[in-house]
Amino acid sequence: MSLILAFVGVLSLQALSRTIEPDMAMMRDSLPVKAVAGEGSSAYGDGVTPFGSLENRKAFLKHIRDSIDAIPFDTTRDDDYWRRAIVNGEWSFFTDPTVKKPLLLNIASKAYNFYSKAFNNYDTAYVVGVKEDFKLMIINNDWLDSYGGMIADNDMKVFLHSNVNSSIGFHFSYMGIGYTYTVDLDNVFGGDPTKHRKWDLSFATSRFSFEAYSSRNYGTVNIDRFGSYKDGKFANQKFTGLKRVSSGFDMYYFFNHRKYSQAAAYSFSKIQKRSAGSFIAGFLTATQNVDIDFSVLPPEMIEYLPEDRLSYTYHYRSYSFLVGYAYNWVFRRNWLLNVTAAPSIGWRHSYFDSVDGEREMFAFDFRARLGLVRNAGKFFYGLNVILDGHLYHSKDHRFFNSLQDITITAGFRF
Repeated sequence: MSLILAFVGVLSLQALSRTIEPDMAMMRDSLPVKAVAGEGSSAYGDGVTPFGSLENRKAFLKHIRDSIDAIPFDTTRDDDYWRRAIVNGEWSFFTDPTVKKPLLLNIASKAYNFYSKAFNNYDTAYVVGVKEDFKLMIINNDWLDSYGGMIADNDMKVFLHSNVNSSIGFHFSYMGIGYTYTVDLDNVFGGDPTKHRKWDLSFATSRFSFEAYSSRNYGTVNIDRFGSYKDGKFANQKFTGLKRVSSGFDMYYFFNHRKYSQAAAYSFSKIQKRSAGSFIAGFLTATQNVDIDFSVLPPEMIEYLPEDRLSYTYHYRSYSFLVGYAYNWVFRRNWLLNVTAAPSIGWRHSYFDSVDGEREMFAFDFRARLGLVRNAGKFFYGLNVILDGHLYHSKDHRFFNSLQDITITAGFRF
């Protein structure tokens, strides 16, 4: 759909340039005979073109700007109204179905209006859009991953977690297009370069939400519990034998899309005026590859393993249906608290290198979000917490890995 709209937009701009060209020629012909001339040249009337020198080019552009500014905006709704609106920066004509437009521009306008009505339509008593199209934000992101469960024929309990990975940066966006740049604080202030990586891409309308994500951890983690080592108490052991790669995407539908806005809580492009919630349902697919090699542990810890096996791999892909609920609580004017929970169940395929080999099994995953937003005119502040969890369950193993993510945002619209 986006490619079609872009193609129509390019053709519309070409048609627009052909239509405006006579006006530019008429404006050029209206230049005064005498103008500021550069050294070594006389005046426009002496055969020197307006583009002959830097001074002449500046004079020509200034004349165009002054001519445009001097023309009053005629709001008569005739066949040329759309051209006058563009010259005067009145772009609201594009979405006005009563304004006559060229064929291709009219097709693009109808397509945009259909999209807005079908996928971004709200009850304005509950949700309103913001007037500004640009947003600039400062972002601080902190995240860690954790692991735990029963291994070795469900005979040994282990818990591990990574260090907190921190980054700071900015995000700039225009409507639905944005750019984010962050600096990893562990690389700037820490002793060792970080081996954590993650990215995510999300898109939301009033009816649907789509999110794709990927993360990995090749760095040092901490073992909190390792079977009966230290009598099953806090182990406090650094561990370099874990590698994890995760990726996936989910897409879900908001049933109460007229009164509930996910964008109000997480993208700051809408404002929730009254509390509302919505059931959500959709589809999720995720790939997890967690490899644990205990052979790098000290010998006094290895002896607590109940079997000779030193490595465990949980490598699988899930296909699940998710069902959940999301609620926006406007507990005070310009304040919003969002809670979204979406467990999912489905089918899981483990690969040949996994602890149980290649087989099919039951899948259970869980995603939850919490968002706190404060709007203060054009300024806004946000706190976003994400939990993404995946459970591997078989006869001999129960293993759960999760990602916890916290983002603090401060920005303004303009």
